[in-house]
Amino acid sequence: MDKYNLKKIQMDLDYTIDNNRFNARVSSIIYSKDKTKVLLFKIQDRDFYMLPGGRIEMNESSLDAIKRKILEELELNLEFKLCSIQEHFLKLKNKNIMQYCFCYKTIYDGKINDEKFVCKDNNSQMFEWIELNKLSDITIKPSSTLKLIQNDDNDIKHVIEFE
Repeated sequence: MDKYNLKKIQMDLDYTIDNNRFNARVSSIIYSKDKTKVLLFKIQDRDFYMLPGGRIEMNESSLDAIKRKILEELELNLEFKLCSIQEHFLKLKNKNIMQYCFCYKTIYDGKINDEKFVCKDNNSQMFEWIELNKLSDITIKPSSTLKLIQNDDNDIKHVIEFE
């Protein structure tokens, strides 16, 4: 199964102890082939966008997790390159949240048929191709994501963010 012979357990790396929560997730910056647009999603009743991705499961690598999440949500098989490791610390509903996110970049070289479309495995998520020059018109969370999208070098970034 894997080079470490770890038994695959389908359980998200998401734990809560008292008022503290930790989770590990993956995300991806997916550019259009001409690199003028990026794919973001928005959940119903939220006023901000996020990068596609989701939770890493127990005994799953971050690369396997992003491939799985993009296949589940978008039905796409893409190649990914790590671009950042983000540590987010925030307080939400009286909970202290610590989140580690492994962010990858890729280019979708297919034809964009729909600028907006519903997630394949979650009807409350709406994906949207957004022009890079219009990103300042919307709210993207976490806030460090905007710089990662706009960054064009190949260096892996380490981001620590407190909100």
